[in-house]
Formats: sequence, C-alpha cells, structure tokens
Amino acid sequence: MSSQLAPAAGAGLTAPTEIKAQVQSHPPIRILSNPTAQAYSHLHPALIASIFGLRFSALVADPVTTLSTLLPVFAVLQIIYVIICLPAAGTTLGSSNKARSNGKIGAGLKRKDADNSIGPKIVPAILSLSLPLVLGTPALTILLILFGAPLTTHLPHTALCAAHMSILAGTGLVYVHGTDASVWREIWSISKAVDTVWGATIGMALGAWLGAVPIPLDWDRPWQVYPITIITGACVGYVLGCWVGRAPFLYGKRIQFSEEAEQVDPEKKDI
Repeated sequence: MSSQLAPAAGAGLTAPTEIKAQVQSHPPIRILSNPTAQAYSHLHPALIASIFGLRFSALVADPVTTLSTLLPVFAVLQIIYVIICLPAAGTTLGSSNKARSNGKIGAGLKRKDADNSIGPKIVPAILSLSLPLVLGTPALTILLILFGAPLTTHLPHTALCAAHMSILAGTGLVYVHGTDASVWREIWSISKAVDTVWGATIGMALGAWLGAVPIPLDWDRPWQVYPITIITGACVGYVLGCWVGRAPFLYGKRIQFSEEAEQVDPEKKDI
C-alpha cells in the first residue's frame, strides 16, 4: 500500500514546482536603462496622444484620408520607440531577466553598451512593424467584421482601423519576443507578465472594445460614426497601457485564471 501511495505523493509535490517553473519562464520586459530610453519611453505615448488629438477634427470630417495619413506617422513613431527603448529579441539584454533567474547577471551587464547601439536594430524594427501590418491587418479586419463592422460598406475604414491597431499592438511584441512560440502561447492565453509592451497591447484591445460602445447610442454626434470611437479608444488604451504597464503595482503581475496559478505565481521585484 505504501509503495502505491509514494508516487502519488511525489506527483503532488512536483506538480506545483512544474507550474511555477512554467510561470517564471518569461519574466516582464524592461525598458533599456540608458537615459535616452528612459526619457523617450515616457515621451512616446504622449506623442501618440498629441498627434492623434491634433488630427481628431480631421478624423471626424474625413476618416479614410486622415487614417491614411496617420498610419505612416504612427509606423515611424513605433519604429523609433522600439529602437530606442526596447531590447531586441535574442539580445543579452532582452533575455537579461531570464539570465538573472539563472544567476547569470554579469554576462548581461557586460553587453548593455552593445545593446544600446542603434544600427543593428533598424532591420529588426522594420521587420517587427511589417509582420503585424501584413498578418495582423487582415486578421483584425475579419475580427472587426465578426464583431459587427459593416461587411458590404466601409471596408477602407475597417482595414485602416485594423492596420492602426496592428502596428500599435504588435510592433513592440514582435520586436522584443520575436517568434518564440512559448512566449506567444502566453500572449494568446493572456497570461503573460505585465510590462509596458504587454500593457500597451492589452490597453489597445480594451480601448477599442470600449470605444465601440457609443456607436449605437442615440446621441447624434458626428464623432459617433464608425470607426472613429473604436480607433480613438484603441489609441487612448495604448497610451494608458504604456504608462500603467510599468507601474510598480502592476509590473510583473499576471492575469490569473485558476487558483493554483495564483498560489504559485512568484513575486516580481524588478521594475
């Protein structure tokens, strides 16, 4: 009898350990430590908000033309942001949090200066913008239609709205995580640790969803027409997510879907 119970007891002890190791495998991304990166990481969301606010009246008057002109501006801003502020996928600094958990702090610190150089980051940044734009735009266009966007009309409006959402949500994620399947499983399951990149993505999605609320209301406002409130909500959510995602009370936390995961989720000490 005792020999039969021993494996079960052992399994009960190792299961939480395995879950904990899985949770710890992908810690939050940190903004680069140099002063330029730290300063621009706060300035970038403000630039997005300011430019969108200045063009809001034009957006209400002519959504397609305004979104067409805003798209390349936001694309350039996103490229600048990831190059200056974020560690590229596969770099020592990009994986420094993982190295820290393995006790390999020194190796990451020695290569910080190399990771601060801009030249090698240009091509990865452009690819990180192109991938969400090419793959994310059609996917989000279909998703918007499934959620009620006009199917036979307003297709340019829907496609441009989806393109903006794709570059806002996807550029940073692709740049810092690349094509690491294990990280993307966490992203698709909404279980990734909160940081400024993931916070911006979640904020964009929530903002776009809440932005759809005023469309059917009987207010008769010119800004209620599709897709103005959706893209406005997406931009506002992105900006707030950038700032809130690095706040000490949220940084490193995970959305918990089970009681077991909550019990084993480790404390995050680095901000």
